[in-house]
Amino acid sequence: MPVEELMTAVAAVLVTVPATLVAAHWARRSADRAAEATVAAGQGQSAAAVEVARIQELAGRAYTRDAVRRAAYTDFLRAADVLARTVGELPGTPQAERKGILDQKATAVTEALAAVALANEAEVTASAEALRQQCDRLERLALRRAVLRSALSTLYAAWCPRNPEVCDHQQHITAYLAHEQLCAWGSLGDEERWAQLDDLRDNLEDSGALSAQEVAQLLDVANSATHWNAMIGGWVRDPLLERFGELRAAFVRVACGALEERLAA
Repeated sequence: MPVEELMTAVAAVLVTVPATLVAAHWARRSADRAAEATVAAGQGQSAAAVEVARIQELAGRAYTRDAVRRAAYTDFLRAADVLARTVGELPGTPQAERKGILDQKATAVTEALAAVALANEAEVTASAEALRQQCDRLERLALRRAVLRSALSTLYAAWCPRNPEVCDHQQHITAYLAHEQLCAWGSLGDEERWAQLDDLRDNLEDSGALSAQEVAQLLDVANSATHWNAMIGGWVRDPLLERFGELRAAFVRVACGALEERLAA
């Protein structure tokens, strides 16, 4: 081979080898960078997955706490409603069964209030406590109220079916007079009540509307006029249950507001 051709071939080899080495170097470097990017992407995805799981866990906990609060508020409201309904129905309940039923419903309110307190919402707890106090008042007055209202209903039913004010039937007259005395009892002073107590007893007994036991129970209630007007109410109004309704509405408003704020947060 001529010297010129040999030199040209050598030069070609010398040029080709470095170019091949350079290409291999960059190819390897690109592969390394791709691998690093893949690892980094995997790490980023893993971190994102962990963060998503954490957020989901926190959201789940928040949802669970809200569900517990909602259940506590609902259970307390249901217990209070059952007590109020029981108090309203107690005059028509057999006398021997009244106290047992009342105690059971009142205990349920106290137990339900404890769950509301555990929800740790100060405003809701304060509103629930106000409603519970009215429930306590209902419970304290319920048995006396039942005796009084049951007697009033029985006496009213024993009035003259025509005009009780001009009726000459002795039992109709005395039933009417006893009913009117009881309605006015809370507005009398202590001395007036003591002066009329015997007359009230006579009218109750002469009416024949009540049993001897019912008369005795009613006279025992009449010995104290405390909260009389609240217990007796009127033909339409019932002050004790009206106040319960006001405090119930306040509790519902506060509890719903607290739950809505948490959902919006």
